[in-house]
Amino acid sequence: MSYERKSNSEIRTCVRCGKIFQYYGIGRCYCPSCKKQDDEAFKKVKAYIYENGTATVMEVSEKTGVPVRFIRLYLKDNRIEIPEDSPIFIQCERCGVNIRSGRLCPDCANALTNEMRLELDFNNDQIGEIPKKYTSGKMRFLDKNND
Repeated sequence: MSYERKSNSEIRTCVRCGKIFQYYGIGRCYCPSCKKQDDEAFKKVKAYIYENGTATVMEVSEKTGVPVRFIRLYLKDNRIEIPEDSPIFIQCERCGVNIRSGRLCPDCANALTNEMRLELDFNNDQIGEIPKKYTSGKMRFLDKNND
């Protein structure tokens, strides 16, 4: 089997379905079919949050049919964030401190060297904010030109 490689691309396996496809280094490692499904699921989540304001992850999942694990990926990818006044957050993958979105808190992100960031395929969009106070709140949509 021969694969023709285009510039700045590589052959990868889709993390969702296991198919081999040409990856251009943008976004999650999904094949075109799974990427389309993910985009449709995100649009449902975005529309629900936009129309209903803040909501819990479970509520968004129940109302949209999008699995909780995908909504958590949207949080980790900084496509949505938990509001400032929520009592529930996600944790920094390195130190465990509460963050509103992303994978790392700012302190842990700063501790990583550029070499480690490259090795972990990490970018600044995956750095979450630490909440200022803990009261009550629900998840909301971040308008960062995501469709």
